Amino acid sequence: MPSNTDIEVIGKGNIGNKARQLLEKTSQLREIGFHTPRRVVFAENYFDEFFQRNNLGNNLQEVIGNNLEEKIKKGSLSRNEFEILQGVVDSFGGRHLAIRSSAQGDSRGTGTYKTSFSVGSVGRVKKAMRDVLASYFSEDATLFRKDAGTGEGFGIIVEPLIGHDFDFQFAPILSGFGYTSTSRGEGYINAVPGLGGGVESRDGEKITESSIKPYRGDLTLYLMEEFQKMVGLHRTKPARGSALLQTESGLRTGDSYTGLSFFSGENKVENTSFHFGDHYGEKRAGEIFNRLNLNPFFEKIKRLENVFGQPQYFEWAMTEEGETPRYWITQIADISKKLDLMDFGSIGTPLITAHTVTGTGVQRCYKIADCWNPKDIGPLHEFNRNNKDYVLLYGGRLTSSALAGCRKLSYNDFSNASVFLEIQDVQHTGTSVSHLGGQLDMTGKFFGVVDYDAEVRPNFEKIHSREKDVGRIKVYHGKMRVISSERQNKLVVSE
Repeated sequence: MPSNTDIEVIGKGNIGNKARQLLEKTSQLREIGFHTPRRVVFAENYFDEFFQRNNLGNNLQEVIGNNLEEKIKKGSLSRNEFEILQGVVDSFGGRHLAIRSSAQGDSRGTGTYKTSFSVGSVGRVKKAMRDVLASYFSEDATLFRKDAGTGEGFGIIVEPLIGHDFDFQFAPILSGFGYTSTSRGEGYINAVPGLGGGVESRDGEKITESSIKPYRGDLTLYLMEEFQKMVGLHRTKPARGSALLQTESGLRTGDSYTGLSFFSGENKVENTSFHFGDHYGEKRAGEIFNRLNLNPFFEKIKRLENVFGQPQYFEWAMTEEGETPRYWITQIADISKKLDLMDFGSIGTPLITAHTVTGTGVQRCYKIADCWNPKDIGPLHEFNRNNKDYVLLYGGRLTSSALAGCRKLSYNDFSNASVFLEIQDVQHTGTSVSHLGGQLDMTGKFFGVVDYDAEVRPNFEKIHSREKDVGRIKVYHGKMRVISSERQNKLVVSE
């Protein structure tokens, strides 16, 4: 195992792919010019005493019993485990901490396993670690590992939370995820205010180097122009604006935007107003944002693929020191580009065409299940238990933050579906680049957004006229072929 003075590994055995990628790449990330925090990784065998002490099994691979998540959350550490954890927490000097999962075969941010944030007290960190460990045994995670073929194994990463104190909250100025390149060519970054910029986040502004280059890298100028274009396209109704800019005059002291921040007094992360007039030290966030030039960031991003020899997925955060942006890499993973060109020339009678595609290949399906509202998720869960190789047609809001407080789709609700078609409705927030947290492409499933502007429009009239009730969900039956190509950005469901 490579050595790295910025990453300490405690225990033996599996540390998971997320931690391993960081262990192998941190020194090169710093040479490129990125910042990385000091990290401590708890390897899988560190938890053996915990499982044995709480009568759950000899180790993570042999844990048995019912209600495992609840039992792990309530379990107690041995004296040895507690003393080790105390030393780790003390070594971070009271800083706010992120406790992250690191599973075997999952180096991307799929959202399958839990991440927790905590003030730097051993009691709070202990609880956060048990919550993260428990997420390994959730129904979602168990099904995902089986479908993705990741194998078993788990570690936990402890690292300082990246950010600034903004009045009563703590967060980076921006955070996000990105790809150095994609199957369609150019890569991109996705950016949100504050915390919450991992691939599982559906919010954010998608930015490419070519799109911002005409503005000399100036983010505010770019966003203002994008806002004007959107107003022009939607003159008959209000424009939603971007995730980062919703006025025509740039960011002002009084502006506020929805973002995630860590509140240390309550020890929790909340989706709250992120004020660009807020102070950290003697500066205002809006002042920093308005002078931000992203060109140097994209230059660093291009070097990632050259240094590591293949496309990279990464998660990042931005802070500032002495009026200079600091870009931090919080996660990184190798990815492969799917370059297959598919033949759409003889596809039969198209039922639905889609864009924003993930997945390349051909699938045979025999049913289309409708899931439009939160009340449909329960019936879908039951349908999924007894059916497979179906197309799921669902409203985008069911995976969006627009439905705070309502049940949203999770992996065990749709694990047996082969194709996912999202209908972007008025309550949908953000973009679809997250593709349900990366879970679909890792499990070989296809994803697309229904294309109402396709040459052959969606034939919902035919679908709905032949639907039947299966349990409490509407299902269309028929022999269908689904052709999907990431490179061509096209997916077609045909009979």
